[in-house]
Amino acid sequence: GAGGRTRTGTPSLAVDFESTTSANSITPASITIISQSKLFCNKIERKGLKFMKKLVLIDGNSLINRAFYATPPMSNSKGVPTNAVLSFVNMLVKLAETEKPDYLLVAYDRKEPTFRHLMYEGYKANRKAMPDDLRPQIELSKTVLDALDVAHFELAGSEADDIIGSLAGKFNVNTIIVTGDKDSFQLVDGSTTVNFTRKGITETEPYTADNFREKMSIDPLQIIDLKALMGDKSDNIPGVPGVGEKTALDLITKYGTAEGVFEHIGEIGGKLREKLENGRDMCILSKKLATIDRGVNTGMTLDKMEFSYPFPGEARELFAELEFRAILKKEGVFCEKKAANDQIDRLPEVVGIKDKAALAPLFEAPLAVSIGDNIDLSDGKKEYVVKVRQTLLDEGFSFEEAVAMLRPLFENENSDIILFSVKKTEHILDEFGISLKARVEDVSLQKYIADYTGKEETLAEAALYYHLPENAPAFSLYSMNEMLHKSLKENGQLSLYLDIELPLARVLFDMEKTGFKVDTDIIASLNEKYKEMLAALKEKIYALAGEPFNINSPKQLAAILFDKLGLYHGKKKRSSYSTSAEILEEISSDHEIVPYILQYRRISKLNSTYVEGFLPLVDKRTGIIHTVFNQTLTSTGRLSSKEPNLQNLPIRNEEGKEIRRFFVPSATDRILVGADYSQIELRLLAHFSGCGKLIEAYQNGEDIHALTASQVFGVPLSQVTKEMRQRAKAVNFGIIYGISEYGLAKNIKTTPAEAKAYIDKYFASYPHVRDYMAENVDFARKNGFVSTICGRKRYIKDINSPNYNLRSFSERAAMNMPLQGSSADIIKIAMIAVDRRLKEEKPQSHLVLQVHDELVVDAPEQDRDYVCALLKKEMEGAVSLRVPLAVDAYFGKNLSEAK
Repeated sequence: GAGGRTRTGTPSLAVDFESTTSANSITPASITIISQSKLFCNKIERKGLKFMKKLVLIDGNSLINRAFYATPPMSNSKGVPTNAVLSFVNMLVKLAETEKPDYLLVAYDRKEPTFRHLMYEGYKANRKAMPDDLRPQIELSKTVLDALDVAHFELAGSEADDIIGSLAGKFNVNTIIVTGDKDSFQLVDGSTTVNFTRKGITETEPYTADNFREKMSIDPLQIIDLKALMGDKSDNIPGVPGVGEKTALDLITKYGTAEGVFEHIGEIGGKLREKLENGRDMCILSKKLATIDRGVNTGMTLDKMEFSYPFPGEARELFAELEFRAILKKEGVFCEKKAANDQIDRLPEVVGIKDKAALAPLFEAPLAVSIGDNIDLSDGKKEYVVKVRQTLLDEGFSFEEAVAMLRPLFENENSDIILFSVKKTEHILDEFGISLKARVEDVSLQKYIADYTGKEETLAEAALYYHLPENAPAFSLYSMNEMLHKSLKENGQLSLYLDIELPLARVLFDMEKTGFKVDTDIIASLNEKYKEMLAALKEKIYALAGEPFNINSPKQLAAILFDKLGLYHGKKKRSSYSTSAEILEEISSDHEIVPYILQYRRISKLNSTYVEGFLPLVDKRTGIIHTVFNQTLTSTGRLSSKEPNLQNLPIRNEEGKEIRRFFVPSATDRILVGADYSQIELRLLAHFSGCGKLIEAYQNGEDIHALTASQVFGVPLSQVTKEMRQRAKAVNFGIIYGISEYGLAKNIKTTPAEAKAYIDKYFASYPHVRDYMAENVDFARKNGFVSTICGRKRYIKDINSPNYNLRSFSERAAMNMPLQGSSADIIKIAMIAVDRRLKEEKPQSHLVLQVHDELVVDAPEQDRDYVCALLKKEMEGAVSLRVPLAVDAYFGKNLSEAK
């Protein structure tokens, strides 16, 4: 019998697995009987027992372990590791949708020893300890299963395989086993299929009674005999010493079973016979260890394993806490019933707006407005929909008509409007000649400050985050605004939103609309120059290599450098050696081809990114590039730029200067005026740490890098050399970012020991800085976040992680964020002040660029000095610190000339 299902045949061929629940009940004799009965059983199994219903059995430990290694590290904002569980849940969803099981159970191992450990002390002894970030995810997966109302089972003394084996074939159902463990192959029969995970855990390969022999060359039960002979490294099953997989497979194919091999031992000659005779006892033991115990008394019935999909709506609450947003967003995963603490318990009444007259009464109260496929409005009670015609056959208004209907609302200074993104809405309205003059709220900015998620979100994604209806966008906007306003007020962040981020959105809109003029003739000329340089470099590289090849192919380049030219290759990466810039820099003096390759890469990147990459983004009518400033993307509060990224223009080498040369004023009688903060993060470090030496140095206008060099190298200021100052500068900025001795050593090209000595001397000279950094880390450990000068919070989710790399990264973030984030706050304050004064005093001058600590204005040439002074005054006066803020102003006819 197998799994409680009786098969016809002679009594001598049957084993009562239901009674074999202990280690002693699986005897060598019973294993022999199993093997001898194999061929008979397979005749029955080949018939293919087909049932109406389906049971899925999942090896929980196997799949979660595979998921952990197949998915990049991930955790929610509270620092709970989630990557394995997320992948596991995705697998469940896919299973539910593709297999549609009627019953499902996840089986787990337990930490207690099993009967196999009692048989053989070395069983699984070579297994590595479970990673720190995986261990809690095993229990978390069970919590998730409970929320999804999915059955799971574990039993002390038994493995997941034994639980699965005892349930497979026990009921009149078709069974699918999902696992990454080949031990379960022995369970394949006419009604049991093993879906073996191949890539991650969502892609599986089915092993059935019909295809098993074709795939494995043996029958399912012979898997036990195969492992008895060859062993199993993953479980540390010894097998017969010296017998590998090929030999074992040949023996099983010829003699059927392990016992059959020993019955015909006389036919086997040479060293193999000697190995088999010497390893007979190990073979018998290994067969016991490899045999799944199909007699575990689980107490599980089909009723207890009933599976329903979609999953219960109550599970949304847990998934929101774990931040599984993609699954929450996926349609059909959850029942419509919502979690107990959802923001709404019903959808608002939806009212269709047929004409402009129906809108007028609404304009008197605060309204949330969502501009999408339709235009939705809400007063917090109802959803009003202005239907937009998508095709000529659709009912509704044209988009232009729909927006025009709202003109009185947008242009009324006494209106109160809630938008998801003020800046994006302004761009839409601007296309129709409408100015946004109303008082506005920006929900995306409020959510960024209160619940930063690390990505730019849509209204639908934000609504999903707060369990609000996606199909009532304006109602959701209204609800989010109320909720987030309250949250910001309670957390002391309302001023950060109202006084900095919200007014800045209007400034950024103007900057994006104004854009930055570029000289397309210079771009075209530079493109031709770079193409000629690349062609010449290519010919030199080919000549030195002795053959043409694809320089951009790491594999072909590695073959030339390391195989053909025999250069030092460093560590092998997968199938070939690395050709990273770091490796090439190391070997640049070993062969003259390498510097040419580095130069080729540099020119190729400059051309593709800043020349050919910029040209399609230039407005052909005006010659202006309109970048987009992201206000809600970074964890520190810094702005970022895209389409194109103007915050990453090269500056240090001659090629970089050439690229900056094609950024010019918008007319020939205008000039670029810029200003940037001098060492703002180091000044903030002096302010926050209260370090007397640093504060005094900045108040006296001393060279901080020379001062640090004097302290670190123990020489008078007058004896500080240029090299000493350069190294001290690297130490100063390295300290801000929590750099290690290894990182500093790499930066200044010295040994880690020497770099450590520099860091130690720095902290000995400035002990208040060391204490301040330690206090930041301690605060983050206790509170989960650190703050900037304006109350912006960054949640440091992995600060208490047992994973050293994650924890170290979080500690560095805790040290640096108050400095980098405060720097971002300060320049935002300055931008708002500069923009206001320019509009009032010099309306022909416009802010066109912000690059972290730097502002650039496009101004009439006659206003140059005025704008320089304005920038310097507003930037230096943005906040009051213990040390003065210093700003360097500059100007020029292009960005390269200016700076």
